[in-house]
Amino acid sequence: MELNTLFLTASTHPVSLNTMIQLTHKIKQLCERNKTEVAPNSYIQIENASSSRLYSSGNVLVLGSGCINTTIHSGSMVKVNSTLRGGKVYAELGADIHRAGSDSGTATFIEVPENQKICIETAMEGTTIKIGSKKHTFKETIRKVTAALDPSGRLMLEEVGS
Repeated sequence: MELNTLFLTASTHPVSLNTMIQLTHKIKQLCERNKTEVAPNSYIQIENASSSRLYSSGNVLVLGSGCINTTIHSGSMVKVNSTLRGGKVYAELGADIHRAGSDSGTATFIEVPENQKICIETAMEGTTIKIGSKKHTFKETIRKVTAALDPSGRLMLEEVGS
């Protein structure tokens, strides 16, 4: 109610410093009351997702048909057994993707910290990977690729089985 009175309606009443301090105190209390504890052993296991946002302190496992235009943020590992088409993935402990991107070059973004790796069975044109501060966008389809930083910090793409 006070927020509405002070900021969202045209009011002729002066606002004192004390009123603002009281409002700030109430806002801090609301923020503290609404904090959610992160469960240390949480994970998400789903069949598929479309135009969704998934956040987990643990693993995110997509076991079915995959993800389309989905944002995934994992405090652990991300594994997609099928297709990741469009959207963004951040995986604190690495990513393992069966197929990233699409034939039409849909922008798909996968990111991990500098000490982790990204494994993709099929990386399609338009897929961008980022490890630490190093990025690479695939200009053509590549199969069985593992990406990591070498000891000097260069992004290395290794085609497994070639």
